[in-house]
Amino acid sequence: MNKRYSRPSSYDIIYEALLPKLAECNLAESAARFNLPIDSDGQITINFLKRDYLITNTGVIPADGKPVNINNRSILIHYVLSQGTGDPVYLFKHLFRMTTIFSSGDTGKANMMDAPLIKAFGNDVDKLDKTIIKLGGEPELSRDSYSRSWLLEVLPKIPVKFIYREADDDFSVEIQTLFDESAPEFLEFECLAFLCGCLVRAVLKTAEYGSVDGWE
Repeated sequence: MNKRYSRPSSYDIIYEALLPKLAECNLAESAARFNLPIDSDGQITINFLKRDYLITNTGVIPADGKPVNINNRSILIHYVLSQGTGDPVYLFKHLFRMTTIFSSGDTGKANMMDAPLIKAFGNDVDKLDKTIIKLGGEPELSRDSYSRSWLLEVLPKIPVKFIYREADDDFSVEIQTLFDESAPEFLEFECLAFLCGCLVRAVLKTAEYGSVDGWE
């Protein structure tokens, strides 16, 4: 009888390719730069989307032992490998406004990134509010009666702003996920795009299941 073997996904391959770099990483230096706790065994603890992860020179594992999306683990390796320094400036842009590729006004990619949030929460801003707060976000005071916004520190030194704008006679409802302008100092653009995808997925899954536990 032939045994069936499941092939690793491309995302699993990316994670495995990062492990040799993680093995050489000075985790104590990374912990100091990002103000992360590290124990006597050299193991970093980091909270990402309301779940704790343990990072060693051999890999990244969720502290609760539950399944997790492999992209979350890869992002955390990229994060501790980053040589970024400094602090957020709290000026926010869509990721696709942080690269010259889309600087000419093409917002198609941006709309595609935010479309799942609009579909899920476009008619229920209170549900969006409760979900973002569950993920650790905090509402901001808004000067406009037709818009609301929230700040969430998705990783230390990488704050994100969510903006909700009501529909009017000229425009449909809008939800944007904006990153601090300093974010590319800590993660490369491609990794930030993955981070944005993981964040949007966490918002959708948290709204669906009521918490951040129990889903990959």
